[in-house]
Amino acid sequence: MELNEHYANLIERTEKVTLREGQGLRMLSDTFDSGWKPGDEPHGTMVFTDKMPLAPPPARNLLTEIDSLKERIAKLETAKVI
Repeated sequence: MELNEHYANLIERTEKVTLREGQGLRMLSDTFDSGWKPGDEPHGTMVFTDKMPLAPPPARNLLTEIDSLKERIAKLETAKVI
């Protein structure tokens, strides 16, 4: 489910974020209205969802990969000597 929430100022935005996060939703985007200019009170539309983000790929263990590479290099060097 996706839900659009329009807000007219920062207080309204904060209230809507608190409400939707309390319902277990998370924000996907927050886009200011086309007439908004820097320095103006923020006003725009937020999109919330109940879908969870995809899990990030598992972290690589670079130290293990480096140790493995060192072992392979050492075996190659040993093979050259023989």
